[in-house]
Amino acid sequence: MTTFGEKMRALIEERGVSLRGLAKATHYDAGYLSKVANDVKRPSVPLAQQLEAALDANGELVPLVPKRAAERPEARSARTPAQSDPPALPVPIVDPLVDRRMQRLSAGHTEELLAHLGEQWHALVRTDNLLGPRHALGGVCTQLTILTSLLRHVRPPLRDDALRLAALYAESAAWLYEDAGNLTASRLWTGHAMEWALEAGDRPMVAWTLFRRSQQAQSQGNGAEVVGLAEAARREQGDVADPMLPAILQQQAHGLALDGAEVASHDLLDRAREYATTDDAGDARLGHGSFCTPAYVELQRGRVWLALGHPRRAVQAFDSAIKNLSPTYQRDRGLAHAGLSIALAAERQPEAAASAAVQALTIAQDSGSTRILSMVTSVAHRLARHAHLEPVAEFLAELDATSAV
Repeated sequence: MTTFGEKMRALIEERGVSLRGLAKATHYDAGYLSKVANDVKRPSVPLAQQLEAALDANGELVPLVPKRAAERPEARSARTPAQSDPPALPVPIVDPLVDRRMQRLSAGHTEELLAHLGEQWHALVRTDNLLGPRHALGGVCTQLTILTSLLRHVRPPLRDDALRLAALYAESAAWLYEDAGNLTASRLWTGHAMEWALEAGDRPMVAWTLFRRSQQAQSQGNGAEVVGLAEAARREQGDVADPMLPAILQQQAHGLALDGAEVASHDLLDRAREYATTDDAGDARLGHGSFCTPAYVELQRGRVWLALGHPRRAVQAFDSAIKNLSPTYQRDRGLAHAGLSIALAAERQPEAAASAAVQALTIAQDSGSTRILSMVTSVAHRLARHAHLEPVAEFLAELDATSAV
């Protein structure tokens, strides 16, 4: 039977990807990835998912992750509802009962339904920022089932409104699936969002889906594609000074950082900060990108410094972000703590790195954010040789307990 390492090495050779490139795409050390590729280290499922995305593996790696006893089906069946994975809705689902109900709706009832679902969307965005995909994805999927059926029957003049709302929900599903580690479903729902936005002539949403495609390219470490898609988003957006602009600018900065363009990337981050929003509510009522506050820009600056190989400067940026993030953006706070732990580990501050990692891990557990968990997991191998230090030992024990769930 083919091992995980054997398959990983074969994919690396077929794709012509270097371990250094994989390290940038996954936030794991190249030396650690080498040990995984040679079956010296056991990969985690989050790492396998990131490698699948980076190597375009089409689901070939995750099934090869060696199983621990606690990961067997009988152990998973004992999970509590709070520990369960987010629901899967990889394609639009038509529920026959819901479909018949949508077919009978009058124009007046359709208008009321769309208004109600619009308000629910803002509430779910806030739920995501506060609690993460584990608590928001189920509601988004439920509303998408309704909207998918509604689109089978609604006609002008309300059709464009339904399409715009369906695109909003589809984009939210894409983001939540990405944060939860299901990159295939994320790309599928981004595609549905773009199709519905194009049909409705909703150019801001088309721009936003291009922005999201750029973020997905970033996870694969493709700087040219990140910049190209972000620039396409700016063309669609029209360079209007709305909340979308700073989000796109900081995304371009990430693409340039992947190519090592330090000055240009930070110039873009400075511009993004100039246009940043002051939305502390976290419900996106100010529009696409309203999460892009000054604190969020500093969080992304920390990630850019890490990509450029300057962990000390990254520490300063992450500290600033943690200090200034609104309590509403709890999941972003977890991301900042995770980035801080990586930077501190690189700066040879194991106790401080472990403390930051524990805070990030707690948020990852509560929210179901595989993205944060993957970043925290990447810190563990760097800290393993410091297991004699109490904070490090506590972090490693907590991470092991999480992996065993």
